[in-house]
Amino acid sequence: MTNVRMLPVPGSSYQVLVIDDFMPAPQKLIDYAVARQQPPSESPVYPGLRAPVPPGYLKYAIAAINRVFQREKVTARVSDGEAYFAMVTRTAKELTLEQSIPHCDRPLLNEFAIVHYLCSPAFGGTSFYRYKPTAQVAITRPGLHAYQQNLAQHLQTYPAERGYINGDTPLFERVLQVPCEFNRAVIYPCALLHSGDISKQFKTDLNPYTARFTVTAFLR
Repeated sequence: MTNVRMLPVPGSSYQVLVIDDFMPAPQKLIDYAVARQQPPSESPVYPGLRAPVPPGYLKYAIAAINRVFQREKVTARVSDGEAYFAMVTRTAKELTLEQSIPHCDRPLLNEFAIVHYLCSPAFGGTSFYRYKPTAQVAITRPGLHAYQQNLAQHLQTYPAERGYINGDTPLFERVLQVPCEFNRAVIYPCALLHSGDISKQFKTDLNPYTARFTVTAFLR
């Protein structure tokens, strides 16, 4: 691993961890995904296909992140979780409303999400957002219902454009952008509002070697 950075999320006390050269032999991960006989599955939430990662992936990721947390004096530690290969395959027109605005993976600050890029930088990275009406960058369990009610009310006045969000809108402001780099991992608290930076010119591709191919993981 090289070039480890802790990036502050503006307007908050939260941080995003970026680790370059996250996995040894990352190309072999793509080879593994292609060689699997079991077809990937569609997700009701993720805008594309998902499939299991190699058995040792999660163990390595947990150990690597805990070492960085300790070195950077982050008090959190992770010990378990789940991870999937993920490939964006839906066009902008096929997205749901929920997929067209920033989201939090889980309303928990003590669990962490990973996006591990196994694709070209041309596919775009990940951005973190502030919900303008309440200035929130994270949605936690105690405030989840109030946020959902507030958002539904404001969406009546400012309907979300169907498609991948990639920048400011009337309701959301991009506060931090992490570019995609091959074998880069972005680790952040699950409660942070975020979205992939997918351009309006995005074209679906079912080849893991040339598609927007990542590993997404959730650690606790």
